[in-house]
Amino acid sequence: AALSELGAQYSDGADPMAIMRDLAEITHWISVVKITPNAADDPTISPDERARGATLSEQLAMRVLTRMWQMLLKALDEVAQAPNSMMAAEMAIIRLTHVADLPSPEELIKKLKNSSPPVPPSGGTSGVSAGLVTNAQSNTMVTSASTGGPTASLGSAQPATKTVSALAHYATFDAVVDLVRSQRDVKLLVEVESCIRLVSYQPGRIEFTPTSDAPSDLSQRLGGALQRWTGARWAIILSNTGTAATITEDRTAAEDAIKAEAQQHPLMQAAIASFPNAKIIDIRTAAEITADAELDALPEVEDEWDPFEES
Repeated sequence: AALSELGAQYSDGADPMAIMRDLAEITHWISVVKITPNAADDPTISPDERARGATLSEQLAMRVLTRMWQMLLKALDEVAQAPNSMMAAEMAIIRLTHVADLPSPEELIKKLKNSSPPVPPSGGTSGVSAGLVTNAQSNTMVTSASTGGPTASLGSAQPATKTVSALAHYATFDAVVDLVRSQRDVKLLVEVESCIRLVSYQPGRIEFTPTSDAPSDLSQRLGGALQRWTGARWAIILSNTGTAATITEDRTAAEDAIKAEAQQHPLMQAAIASFPNAKIIDIRTAAEITADAELDALPEVEDEWDPFEES
């Protein structure tokens, strides 16, 4: 019926963009009437339209009106950019009529909560909140076992005495990783995190087993970069005995463990039962949510005075 009405107006000469714009204006007006009923007394609107608007404002929930408004805003952009504006308008109408029968997010959450089993006293997810997105996949990078190879070194096996003070800030390998990150060498940082199986470490000396996909010049580039940044020579030793996990593998394992824990939550199990193809793609802890909220709450910095700007 909605498509027939759209087609009839189009046949009478109506512009699809104008129809979408009118729908958006009506949605906005009904939303205003719902919040401020006196707005329906606008003398510029006919009595019939005022009565219909008041009736619709009572029948439609605010979340439905808000959802329709957002969809119409997107539809306006699509109709304006589409090669065939009528086709884009028809697709917008199809989406609007289809979503009208779908439950709202609030209703869906309530339904899942009511259908989920009670939470056991010892359960929980340690303050972890899980995000659910349907038809999404999380990509993980897993490096394979390292291949054997000759042992090579760059520079002296032990740092010189005069460089001990320069290396005092890098007591652990994590400090070296932080140094690479602070220098914003993204390529080297990715390779250090995903291609190095650390065998041993001491300031000025790194022994590791490269993964099978590690670049052949990783040791040379890492040693040269560390020497530039610290002013001291580093011994970079390749070995074929390392079996430790890479930083990326450790990080992925930790994320998988958190996801596995969240997967056991009764609400998540109810969601997966209702949407079998759904997957957990991201998990945010309570601390991360609080930190993001505090960041968003920071006051905006006013524009600085520009002496060259005309008054």
